[in-house]
Amino acid sequence: MNIVIETENLTKIFSDRYGKVTAVDNVNLKIPEKTVTGLIGHNGAGKTTLISMLVGLILPTSGNGRVLGYDIVKESFKIREKVGLLPEGFGFYDHLTAYKNLEYIALLNHIPQEKIKNIIEEVLEEVGLKKYMHMSVKSFSRGMKQRLGIAQALLKNPDILILDEPTAGIDPEGALGFKNLIKKFVNNGKTVLISTHLLHELGDICNYAIIMKNGRVLSQGYIEDLKNRYIEEYGHVYLLKFREGEELFIKGMKDKDHIRVERRNSYIRIYSKKDVIDEINEIIKSDKILVEEIRYIKPSLEKLFLYHHFGKVVES
Repeated sequence: MNIVIETENLTKIFSDRYGKVTAVDNVNLKIPEKTVTGLIGHNGAGKTTLISMLVGLILPTSGNGRVLGYDIVKESFKIREKVGLLPEGFGFYDHLTAYKNLEYIALLNHIPQEKIKNIIEEVLEEVGLKKYMHMSVKSFSRGMKQRLGIAQALLKNPDILILDEPTAGIDPEGALGFKNLIKKFVNNGKTVLISTHLLHELGDICNYAIIMKNGRVLSQGYIEDLKNRYIEEYGHVYLLKFREGEELFIKGMKDKDHIRVERRNSYIRIYSKKDVIDEINEIIKSDKILVEEIRYIKPSLEKLFLYHHFGKVVES
């Protein structure tokens, strides 16, 4: 497993006349390549400050880090050459066209003049905006502006794409288009880091997660591993819906002391510290029981976040 972003005790303390605030507190990260990593936390968790240190926009108070093998303090210029960044609230010159905005950014990034036209057309094609390249940005929807933001982050053909709250305020169609872009980027062998608190919009495209609260990392790892660790500690959940024999099934399950049975609307939920699918199947073999639906429920990313954020299981 090749690690592309790594930090050791990375800390940022801001000082003002009112005192000191620790925005990032001894953070240790290891982000593997070719992942879509969700940097998850409420506003104020320290996500934007952490990103700013990773790309050399602000200096850490203490600790260290490396991105693509480059030191975040001593070699930040090299990092910015290889990392595409879409900051939260990134803005364009509304009176200029999409093409002119990207041309200006390309020049700032020292992209050779003779290559700029082809690169801009390629990235606009990739984000689905090529046919709008000569329209002024003031006519763009929020979703189109977000796609243009991703286009500017792609100008350098980066190895890592870092996006800070990229879907905030965009409509469902725009969010779906964004997800498709991210999948395409990762399929090309790249790595994506997405800072977000909107888990319902982005949770299903992330395969690695870092959960933050008050500047600290509470948990990190591949999402499937986090889910399996949660299940090992707190047990299994099954969801069943019956056409016939619901009461008979409930009676059979309640006879087992390691199982908890709960009614939720038209469904029956089974909770157990161990896998009890064989016991469920044994009971529903009865010709007096007819099952319409049976599902094994793994914890969602939202549930994992709430568990780590509050330090206890939050029932959904």
